[in-house]
Amino acid sequence: MPDSLVNRQNVNFHTWQSVAIAFVAVGLATALRAWPLQALGSSLTWLTFYPAVMFVAVYCGFVAGFLSTLLACLTVVYLWPIFVAQPFINHTADWLGMAVFILTCLMICGVAEAMRRANRRAEKALTEAEIAKALMAESIQNATQRDLNCHFANKPYLECFGRRPEEIIGMNMRDLHGDQLFAQNKRYIEVALAGQAQQFERTLVKADGSMVHTWVHYVPDISAQGGVKGLFVLVSDVTQQKEAQSALQQSEEKLRAIVDNVGTVFFLKNLAGRYLYINRQYERLFHVTNSEIQGKTDHDIFPPDLADAFVKNDQRVVQSGQSVEVEELALQDDCIHTYSSVKIPIRNSSGEIYAVCGVATDITERKRAETDLRLAAAAFDSQEAMMVTDANAVILRVNRAFTEITGYAVDELVGQTPRLLKSGRHNIDFYRAMWASINSTGGWQGEVWDRRKNGEEYPKWLTISAVKGVDGAVTHLIGTHLDISERKKAEEKINELAYFDQLTNLANRTLLMDRLKQAMTASSRNGCHGALMFIDLDNFKTLNDTLGHDMGDLLLKQAAQRLMDCVRDGDTVARLGGDEFVVMLTNLSASESEAAIGIEAIADKILSTLDETYQLKHLGFHNTASIGITLFQGQSTSIDDLMKQADLAMYKAKEAGRNAYRFFDPHMESTVKERAALENDLRQAINEKQFLLYYQAQVVGDGLVTGAEVLVRWQHPQRGMISPAEFIPLAEETGLILALGHWVLETACVRLAQWATDPVMAELTIAVNVSAHQFRQPDFVDGILKVLKKTGVNPYRFKLELTESLLVDNVQDIIEKMHALKAKGVGFSLDDFGTGYSSLSYLKRLPLDQLKIDRSFVCDVLTDPNDAVIAKTVVALAQSFGLSVIAEGVETVAQRDFLASSGCHSYQGYFFSRPLPVEGFEEYVRRT
Repeated sequence: MPDSLVNRQNVNFHTWQSVAIAFVAVGLATALRAWPLQALGSSLTWLTFYPAVMFVAVYCGFVAGFLSTLLACLTVVYLWPIFVAQPFINHTADWLGMAVFILTCLMICGVAEAMRRANRRAEKALTEAEIAKALMAESIQNATQRDLNCHFANKPYLECFGRRPEEIIGMNMRDLHGDQLFAQNKRYIEVALAGQAQQFERTLVKADGSMVHTWVHYVPDISAQGGVKGLFVLVSDVTQQKEAQSALQQSEEKLRAIVDNVGTVFFLKNLAGRYLYINRQYERLFHVTNSEIQGKTDHDIFPPDLADAFVKNDQRVVQSGQSVEVEELALQDDCIHTYSSVKIPIRNSSGEIYAVCGVATDITERKRAETDLRLAAAAFDSQEAMMVTDANAVILRVNRAFTEITGYAVDELVGQTPRLLKSGRHNIDFYRAMWASINSTGGWQGEVWDRRKNGEEYPKWLTISAVKGVDGAVTHLIGTHLDISERKKAEEKINELAYFDQLTNLANRTLLMDRLKQAMTASSRNGCHGALMFIDLDNFKTLNDTLGHDMGDLLLKQAAQRLMDCVRDGDTVARLGGDEFVVMLTNLSASESEAAIGIEAIADKILSTLDETYQLKHLGFHNTASIGITLFQGQSTSIDDLMKQADLAMYKAKEAGRNAYRFFDPHMESTVKERAALENDLRQAINEKQFLLYYQAQVVGDGLVTGAEVLVRWQHPQRGMISPAEFIPLAEETGLILALGHWVLETACVRLAQWATDPVMAELTIAVNVSAHQFRQPDFVDGILKVLKKTGVNPYRFKLELTESLLVDNVQDIIEKMHALKAKGVGFSLDDFGTGYSSLSYLKRLPLDQLKIDRSFVCDVLTDPNDAVIAKTVVALAQSFGLSVIAEGVETVAQRDFLASSGCHSYQGYFFSRPLPVEGFEEYVRRT
């Protein structure tokens, strides 16, 4: 309530209080007059106790006062004899005084109550406008009428504008404030005059020229009839608040500027883990703005595992109520970075935690540096010996490996120089070149011989690296010492393995080529001839197959020693592999004929020496050799060509009967070139499918066709039809037989599948020849079965023809493959039976269906009794094993009749049909 109103009420109350006191005085006077003077003792009660009761009645109200009065009366009536200690005498006077007292009290209480009710009615009678007017009387600075003329201004208002009361009373607001300020306030004035209070902020210029920030209130002055009589203008000086707010804002801006420009990540989260604020470093590193991240959680920004770690650390802060320092991982630009984070609980004025503040510093590089230091420390203490010296080569530190290699203790090395380890093998020029390299390039590496503490010299690989300071000057030298004693031994062993044959200790191909190159260069300078002698031991394979490879190795060692004994110093004997040796002769005569004579003498000596009996353990063995010889002078012929020429000459020696030597001539080379050309044509033919399949009928009795043998022909674009006898051996040697054989197999199966749909041809079988090279392939069985499945051929009408040469090596593997195919229905025929040397020993183990009598026996069966016996024996042998038999090369009726009389009723040969292309063969079948 305003102070003026309170003061007015206090005046009214004090007035009524004075009236009450007057009544009390009257009542007291009346009571005293009712008693004689001798009753003065009892009247003291009226002078002390009863006035107090009256005052209680006045201050506490009618009800309380009335009850207090009754209490006083009862006290006098009933307790009086006790207080005065005498009988109750002169009670009429007492009752008279009591009655006066009671009436007086009741009157006073009534007056007090009437006073309170009057006050309440007065308060209630005040209207809201009067209360507002009373309220503003204390704080108002200016009051205007509806015409905006000022009729009141308080002291602060006058001081603010530097005016006296007589100057401002009656002045219009426009004149008082000025046109500019009045124009700014006009719309607020209009709204306030319409009856709606207005408030707004203004900056005013005081009379002394200072600026003040004010908060202006326009309060309408409402009349008793409800109309607006004018305005109360309240102007509150809020300069200090504005300055404090501005200072606070500036402080916040400075703080934000500091937070935004530090090189660390700063963030603020609420207890729900939602972001309230992040600084610019956070925005820059994680590519998110402050507005975008507000209200989001870590799970909205980071992968789940990283976000879970962040939340866990935040919860530790909240639960413990203390700051937490942790290392955290964060995904930044698709890379994991390590941050050192300090998380602090933020409390309100009551001490409750309401947020978590975090400051994080990227320590990824520091962690890498620490890792590098650990690795460097681990590397220094690794198995590799290391030494650290100062710029003057004084040893500062060595690792354990260094002490183990050198034999010196650490205290024996520190303070010394590497001269302590010198072996004396290197001269001053060596060390001068080393230091020149260190000074110019910052490092050096190379092989050095040092001396251990025990005096042993050893080789090591030394690497020296210079460490430079910021000024570029060398501060330290780091030496890495690798003991290469074992490596040197290994190099010697590798050199031996690389250049020498391990069995015979002769030079190998690599060393031979190197020495041959040097010999050809020397020949160019001195004009002397040289020669290559290509030596192959005759029938060496038979020795290995019959007596074993250990016996073969003994023979090779003895042959190598004999060759070394046959040549001069400076000549080279090399083993190329197997039973092939090469002798290189150098510094022969410049005359070709004289050189040839000298070569022949050495060749004769070699042949006679190698022809002597070899002692293979307890067994004496005789073996010969074939030698091919080629001469060279200078570098007119390449090394490869020389090797080929000697090889060709050696084959000519074998063709001449072995145990002989032959010189290379140009005719040999032309033969080789023709063979090479044919090989190239053969490769092209396979790629371009220049081959044709011919079919030779297999018949029974008088000519009933039961099947056909497939024979391949080569239709050469330039040379025409080439016989299989010319290109099949070449295909075998070069490995091209695999691709060619697969084509033959697949083409024949396609044809057999087509015949299965023709009633005339449906019962025919097809026999396909396979070579030993094909059969030895690991996937041979799978390849056959895949072709059969792909073409849809009935396996029981498909037959493979094998030769006895296939049974020479790894017979068990061949038998297993045959059984695998036999289980699927594929049949087998053994071709050229009787021409080999091992077929009888394996015949009972092979899952054969048919034996084939070779044409060499059929050709002379009528004229050569031996051939006739062989043919009959084959038939009898086949019958004893439950096998069918077929004879090939039948060309006459007499041959057929002889075979039929011997029990052979299946034939193949010109007497019935030559090999025909598919059209001719199908026509032949239909005709017969």
